[in-house]
Amino acid sequence: MTKQEVNEIITSKASEYGFELEENSMGWNNKRTGQDYINIQIFQNSNLEKTDCENHKACIDIEASASVSRMGGSPTPEELLKAADEIARGAKFTAELQSMGLYYERTF
Repeated sequence: MTKQEVNEIITSKASEYGFELEENSMGWNNKRTGQDYINIQIFQNSNLEKTDCENHKACIDIEASASVSRMGGSPTPEELLKAADEIARGAKFTAELQSMGLYYERTF
């Protein structure tokens, strides 16, 4: 699989769960709006066991994680419901990405 194919899968899945991602040097993060309750991070990690040095091919694994980014004070019931929905969607999204075992190869 190529990085472009992996990128298309990740952004498509994010859209299905109602998230917009931004690519960075480490992978992808959910686009922050200031009203977010979840922080999603998708990392690209070299897999040395699958890397083929003889043929100059590196294997890059994709790993997803999520954490609660903010909550506190005395939220209203509506704010709590909004936070619960966003956190549940983020958890399902990252779990699905992790279960897919995504990776891509690049030449070095």
